[in-house]
Amino acid sequence: MPDDELKVLSFKPIFLTVDGVGPFQDQPYEVDFTDEQDISCNLFLFMSENGRGKTTLLDLMARLMNLLGEKSPDLFGHEDLDTGRGRAQWDVCVTLNRQGRDETIILSILAGNLSKNAVLKIWQDRDLKKYTASSWHRTGFRRHVKGFLETVGAEDDLVKELMAVIRGSTGEPPQDFASTSTSLPALLYFTSYRDIPLIKSARRTISEPEQWGYQPVYFFNAQGKQWSYSLDNLFVWLKWLDDGRFEKAVEFVNERVFKGSTKFIKSIRRQPPEVVVANGDQTHRLDRLSSGEKNLTEMFFQIGTHMTRCTIVLIDEANVHLHPRWQHRLMKLFRMLVKNYPGITIIAASHSLAMLEAFGFEVPEDGIRKGGEIIKEGLE
Repeated sequence: MPDDELKVLSFKPIFLTVDGVGPFQDQPYEVDFTDEQDISCNLFLFMSENGRGKTTLLDLMARLMNLLGEKSPDLFGHEDLDTGRGRAQWDVCVTLNRQGRDETIILSILAGNLSKNAVLKIWQDRDLKKYTASSWHRTGFRRHVKGFLETVGAEDDLVKELMAVIRGSTGEPPQDFASTSTSLPALLYFTSYRDIPLIKSARRTISEPEQWGYQPVYFFNAQGKQWSYSLDNLFVWLKWLDDGRFEKAVEFVNERVFKGSTKFIKSIRRQPPEVVVANGDQTHRLDRLSSGEKNLTEMFFQIGTHMTRCTIVLIDEANVHLHPRWQHRLMKLFRMLVKNYPGITIIAASHSLAMLEAFGFEVPEDGIRKGGEIIKEGLE
């Protein structure tokens, strides 16, 4: 990246406003991601019963962020936005280094059925000062009356510069494992379907993994049974690079998932190429881990591989496959992660009261700014 090119120093969610999307049909619904001091939270928890809209909100943020990498999309990727029924606005506080000077702005990412000038949330000068921002900018796409998606903010020089940096970097390989020196915003979205299944592919070659290289958004669903989509392939690829990333990956996962256990990721088997997990005197494959261990291995390995200095991590049903004791441990790992990497924001969704208890809203902690949203009352 040239020295005079725009750099993203911070990328923090402030508000999300949705209307006519999923369960949020009657009136606009707003989520505030800031704490009592109006500072963006780095650890945020959505709580509700199933079916109340947690997944909808996470998915919308991922779809909106994905627009930053799109030049001329045909669809938003969300039914209510694509059919013209819904609209959404995600307000992000962004600190940039531009032409050698730091400046903070509010960037509103817009999508859906919006009129030429309308937005869901208007930012006045007094609002900008509240978040120490100097200006308000808009980007994204609105649905035109003729059906096509019309670019928002195309005439804004700062937005054009930011989009040029993001889109011009898409596909570039990460510089390092846990490359927090990379000056690009990234969002990692973990759906509730997290697993490491047995690989069915007989043919396993050293090949570039899916989602290798920088992208504004990484979508992590259940690991595919094919080699190219597998976690094993990603580990083998890092080993093949032979630049220290494999060793860092193993350390990152072992320290967070297997510390205090007899299990740990040990090495790579040559034939067939796959990860070797040590368990006492025995060894086995990744897919032989417990469901909870697979959940956490997938999560933390992907975070370590893809996060940049400005990363938002979305985790749906964070408690899935986890015993209450493990849920407490996961929340502890989240707290450690946001402390160790100040540029990261974790937004998790759950219906588990064990997760809520482990979150500890009422307990202040240095380096952690907590926030949350109970979408509906009636948790049991």
